[in-house]
Amino acid sequence: MKKKLKPLRILRHIIQIVLFLLLPGLYILAFGEIRGLYISVINGSFSIRSSLQGITELLILTVMTMLFGRFFCGWACAFGTYNDFLHIIAKNIFHIKFKLNPKADSVLKYMKYVILAFLVLIIWTSGSTVLSGASPWDAFASLTDFTTLFSSFAVGFVLLVLITIGALFVERFFCRYLCPLGAIFSIASVLSIFKIKMSKKDCGSCNACSSVCSMGIDLKKKDMVRGGECISCMKCAEVCPRKNTNTNIAGLDIDAKLASSFAVAACIGIYSIGQLGANNLANISDSTGSITPIGAFATVNAVQKYVDGTYTGTGTGFRGSTTTVSVTIQNDVITDITTVSYGDDAQFYKKAESSIFSDVINEQSANVDTVSGATFSSQGLISAIEDALAKAEIR
Repeated sequence: MKKKLKPLRILRHIIQIVLFLLLPGLYILAFGEIRGLYISVINGSFSIRSSLQGITELLILTVMTMLFGRFFCGWACAFGTYNDFLHIIAKNIFHIKFKLNPKADSVLKYMKYVILAFLVLIIWTSGSTVLSGASPWDAFASLTDFTTLFSSFAVGFVLLVLITIGALFVERFFCRYLCPLGAIFSIASVLSIFKIKMSKKDCGSCNACSSVCSMGIDLKKKDMVRGGECISCMKCAEVCPRKNTNTNIAGLDIDAKLASSFAVAACIGIYSIGQLGANNLANISDSTGSITPIGAFATVNAVQKYVDGTYTGTGTGFRGSTTTVSVTIQNDVITDITTVSYGDDAQFYKKAESSIFSDVINEQSANVDTVSGATFSSQGLISAIEDALAKAEIR
């Protein structure tokens, strides 16, 4: 068959690039929400108010995956896009044509479930920090800040290099074998209303669909693929010379380009609406925008610690950016914290802000936990608050 650029593949790569630029850290946030909610439940610190945004985002991603399969993995995940373009470069520029043994491939795919179980049952449950700095995701997110990369994510960077090498030889190397978020989505997507159908009675012997499958699925043995390992990249549908591969939503056969556009638009729309609702609910406050402290006025310090007033503090956030906050103290109580300015990615910063501000006010201390998935933004906020409180202390 003659090689030519397929319209559906062009559409997918355009969407991948756009989302890579607009929502580069969505995959980290998604997994961070799952981790944060799990830890808060087992630690007994779970509360609807502090976890509302995380619950909402997690429900949105889960519902999207259950409805439309793993479109997030195939079309929206920045790390998946990174893996895709590495393989495109390897195949078309370096002409690498490595083929892994199918039996080895099928066994290795279970590794991501083992990794997920290890993280949940051993690392998250015990609260261990032994893997701190070992995340290739965080290393990937820090590629433009070499100081942070090598000081905080040296192990993660080594793993990222190994994953990069693997992606040059095996398409979607990380997604196939190592991604714990992919393991979760594989389970959540098995009952999705989106599926790809192949009629075996009309199928020839070319095996073109299997040869282009990004996840190495042996499609010639299947009449239908729905969720699971399939990331809905649609390459099988566009390559079939007999047009025997059809996309189907809720029992209706639909053109692949239309089905993909609908699913991606629905996912982005649901996510955007959910984000808007989550942010509004998470930021319930009085008319001035301040957060009402819960229990902050229950006791008054016997010895006054702070001078009343509003103080400004600065801290260092993601990639060395400066975070500036103002902290208001009244009757020796932290009553309000507001953001003056920040240089972090807005999505990460807002996630950290909604949780850190309420936690500091409720605890009356800057000694609070960072927000999973927004660690550097959290650290910038906490250090800025500490700086402001230091200026307010009675000397």
